[in-house]
Amino acid sequence: QAAVGDLIVQDVRYSPDTKKLLVRLSDTYRRSVLEELNVSAQGFLSAEKTGKVKGLILTLKGSSSGEGHDFYSRYFAPWNGILEDPVTGSAHAVLSSYWSEKLGKKEMLAFQCSRRGGELRMSLRSDGRVDIAGQTAVVFQGHLTL
Repeated sequence: QAAVGDLIVQDVRYSPDTKKLLVRLSDTYRRSVLEELNVSAQGFLSAEKTGKVKGLILTLKGSSSGEGHDFYSRYFAPWNGILEDPVTGSAHAVLSSYWSEKLGKKEMLAFQCSRRGGELRMSLRSDGRVDIAGQTAVVFQGHLTL
């Protein structure tokens, strides 16, 4: 409720290994519903205080009308000091397995609907690993000395 309010939820999954909660919104919704969703870090932090959830993935099935994306997502991790991650590889490792099962596909195209946003291509390998590709941007650069 803290994340989606009155929106209809179609599925919920939890990974105790990654501490990520995946919430799939109803297939009746379009990408714009996910993009326009306003969230509150304090709402998340107040709703989940057990330490069992460290990341929240909201996802939505892509449109079959030819938009090209198999699914959409947003990722929130205020428990780690990140309200919303613009484009998240670790979340898409989880999402690729989920959507591969639902869509019956091994190759998928996704879009993360943060303000900056980003497109990701995923390929599930036979060994269970996921290859993720997309555009990158350097946001921080530095040197470590020991």
